[in-house]
Amino acid sequence: MKCTSRSTILSSNKRTPARFSIARALVCSQFLLLSVSAIAAPACLPVSEDRILGRDLARTDARFTSLGATLQLGYAPTPGIARVFSAPELERIARSNGIKLGRRISGEGIEDCFEFPVHTPMDAELLAPMRDVLPRDAALQIEDMVHTPIPAGRVEFPLSSLEPAAAGGSDVQLWRGFVQYTDTRRVALWARVRITVTQRVVVTNKDLEADLPIDATALRIQERSGPWRHEVLASRIDQVAGQVVRQRLSAGSEISMSVLAKPPAIRRGDLVRVEVQSGQAVLHFEAMAQTTARAGEYAELRNPITGKTFRARAEAGSRAVIVIGKDPPL
Repeated sequence: MKCTSRSTILSSNKRTPARFSIARALVCSQFLLLSVSAIAAPACLPVSEDRILGRDLARTDARFTSLGATLQLGYAPTPGIARVFSAPELERIARSNGIKLGRRISGEGIEDCFEFPVHTPMDAELLAPMRDVLPRDAALQIEDMVHTPIPAGRVEFPLSSLEPAAAGGSDVQLWRGFVQYTDTRRVALWARVRITVTQRVVVTNKDLEADLPIDATALRIQERSGPWRHEVLASRIDQVAGQVVRQRLSAGSEISMSVLAKPPAIRRGDLVRVEVQSGQAVLHFEAMAQTTARAGEYAELRNPITGKTFRARAEAGSRAVIVIGKDPPL
């Protein structure tokens, strides 16, 4: 658009109607104001710390070069927002620090402003820290990610913040991270990612019942691919054989180390040999187990003669021990 100060524009020896001339004049005036503002507005000084210091102000305003370099003048702004020191505020800082303000150098504004520069994040900026915490052979792809501008800083995506894949067959996972842009400040990040990990795992050949020792013939090693999982899967048969699972597993299941446990030392219904220790004295008798317990746990036992129920510490081989003065009383 070409702006002119004339109230009318002649075209083919005819005058443009006044209403169009007024509208054009308003648009031109706004355009010129914006242009002048854009030219005159000084660029804000970038900061990288929690607070704006004396050395920051001295960098943008030469009149404050004598100001203490580490003098704290205020908190740094939120990324994307400028912190402006107005003329009265600058005068107050000068008076408080014995500085006599003279005229500013030609071309400088009457205010000083500071900001954290921001930028729109790129895939590569997020992929690098993600790969740092994933297995080397994991396949990683970003499906979607944060699009709001962020400040420069250290980008982190902790594995603990990677959520499980949603139910329903989707392998896409939400991964939350952050950019640490000062020692005490960070901005949240997120990305929806597709991670594929291939690993050798122990798989069941048949259904496994809870609390029953697992035979090695019920297991096999298989290479499987799938989304990243936080749980650690058994990768060797000797990690599983002879152990029990805390819950029933169907044939073809992978075995998480978290579901494995040692076999019970005492099972409900077992005839248990009980040893009672009191100083040098030792008493033995038999009792019926009312509960299942592993070595080191307490089992509920019933004396078949008196019918009394008591607790004793389970030991391997269907045995239980009570130490008078340490264990619960009979």
